[in-house]
Amino acid sequence: MPREEAPRFACDECRTRKFKCTKELPACAVCTRQGKKCIYSPRVERTPLTRSNLTAAEDRIRKLEAAISELVPDVDLGNLLDSTSNRPLSRSRRNDSEPLRSEVADIQSRDIIRESASPGAEEALPQQADGFDWAEETTLSGLSDGMAALSIKPEGTGYLGATSSVMPLRALLIGDPETDTSRQPPLGGPLNDGDYEFPYIAPPLSGISEQVFIDAYFLYYHTAYPFLHEATFRAQYSGELSRPKGKTWPILLNSVLAIGSWCVGNDNSTIDRTFYQEVNALWQDDASVFEAGNLALVQALLLLSNYTQKTNKPNTGWNYLGLAVRMALSLGLHKEFPEWKISPLQREMRRRVWWGLYIFDSGASITFGRPVLLPEASIMDTNPVLNIHEEDLTATTMSLPQEIALPTVYSGLRAQSALHLTTNQLYHRLISTPVPTSSELLSLRVPLDTWQNSIPAYFQVHSPELQANDAYILARYRLSWRTWNLRIILFRPTVLRWAAKLWSLGPDNGLDGDESDEKCRMLCLESARETIASISEYMAGNLTSRLGSWYMLYFLFQAGLIPIIFLITTPTSLHAPSWLDDLRVTKNLLSYVAVSNRLAERCLEIIDRMCAPLLNASEPEVMLQDPNLFSDVQSMFVGDQGDGSEFMDWTNFGLQWGL
Repeated sequence: MPREEAPRFACDECRTRKFKCTKELPACAVCTRQGKKCIYSPRVERTPLTRSNLTAAEDRIRKLEAAISELVPDVDLGNLLDSTSNRPLSRSRRNDSEPLRSEVADIQSRDIIRESASPGAEEALPQQADGFDWAEETTLSGLSDGMAALSIKPEGTGYLGATSSVMPLRALLIGDPETDTSRQPPLGGPLNDGDYEFPYIAPPLSGISEQVFIDAYFLYYHTAYPFLHEATFRAQYSGELSRPKGKTWPILLNSVLAIGSWCVGNDNSTIDRTFYQEVNALWQDDASVFEAGNLALVQALLLLSNYTQKTNKPNTGWNYLGLAVRMALSLGLHKEFPEWKISPLQREMRRRVWWGLYIFDSGASITFGRPVLLPEASIMDTNPVLNIHEEDLTATTMSLPQEIALPTVYSGLRAQSALHLTTNQLYHRLISTPVPTSSELLSLRVPLDTWQNSIPAYFQVHSPELQANDAYILARYRLSWRTWNLRIILFRPTVLRWAAKLWSLGPDNGLDGDESDEKCRMLCLESARETIASISEYMAGNLTSRLGSWYMLYFLFQAGLIPIIFLITTPTSLHAPSWLDDLRVTKNLLSYVAVSNRLAERCLEIIDRMCAPLLNASEPEVMLQDPNLFSDVQSMFVGDQGDGSEFMDWTNFGLQWGL
């Protein structure tokens, strides 16, 4: 008798439980050990997704509807389908109708996700008209994360567009739309006896003065985002200088305290929320706060926008930004007014607040895939911030000091504002319709390259001047990561389109792409690998603050997905071992941060499930010789094995937790 051929795919039991199947007959090692019945279900063959097949399916549906209407003319077909959608059919009827229902559902979902002009630029839509509604009053909801990286389902998280951090996962996943997200672990802590534990808000700590958190703010946060004048703020706090009038001062103070305590806290800390609730109480006690406008209130709104994003209230932060932009415009911060007789410090503070607002609003728009609503460059004439040391400009300074060719606390703000001035127009083209072609994408990167070449020598990552100032190193590395991230976002649609088609059609179908497509994919991969290497370098050479860990995770997860997609798509490539190295580095970095960061744990879990065939192998490099290594993973994403919901029910894993 001829020898029975070994199965090519995992058995049903291993597939369901995500075990590494040994693919043996009559039973694999896992089923033998656990006494389970080992069944190898045949791979479901799908009709190739082509326009002709789709048209044929649509014609077939119309004919079936016409036939049903002729047989039962008095019955409304829509009501009939609705009335039977939740009722199990008899065995014979289910067997007859299942292929058609599966085929139609498969074609419809693929038409939405795969046949767009640029897969990866399509947008996930909620099922209900109010599906984009969001509520972030408490931290009980597991729907939002401040990085917009893991909110797979669109319901309850607000609109996240084509460039948002979650787009790679949304573009490649076809999940179960009925998956319940209401039982997600809350952001504030673990589940408690099957019910949510209301987040405990700690009272102000006795023995720890506010001064500790103010010091933490200026040590960790101000060196990255210098929106306050330190000497002025400290003098106002001590009572040496007059404070902003009304409720503005306590709002600004508590915003600083919230960020300072967040910087020195961890996922289980709650003292920062105490100060944030003080701000909320001030809003509620006196709504007339919004009937006034001043620079200090813009500063407070700016800080609150960043604090709420980092504490997983991204849409709340977005609203604070909107208020700050409107108030800033009402104060004319976007205008220089050279004839205005104000002190040099007052003029420079207006610049610092405006450009701080500019980089925050630009960055948040890209993170969430939403339009930038700031004025165009031709409308603004505010000068860039001066590259000077903080102590060179005080309230008694009579004239603006000369800029210096050395790193300062303002070098990062100056460089990043120039970056967004250069790239905001590029970004708007990226989210516009029709979507850019690959050739246009290559031309859009030119301004980005030009800006990068303009960074002065003293602010290069490895310049001796920068390395001698630890306080400025994070700002400079973060600028590099943001630049590569923009390139990843720019070229990512070509990678997603390429991967999605190969996963659907198989590598033997010979997907042809033009030279521009290939170049875009390689530039995306190159930027991702540069990001991973740079973050690894930063982590190896610097003590990481909580702020640094947040940005490291934000940029690392987006970058790490790119070589993983390449690895899953073409595991036998000559370059696959280098992609495997990228995977290992990404996992190691995430594992380091995951010790005290829940979001890093969720990111690790995604990577583990995507790369299980390799991560579970004793000799991963040898496994790369198997062209079918990731066939199971691919089928789970694109639905070649049933609807794939067993893998793609991400919410079962709590992947929408946040920091």
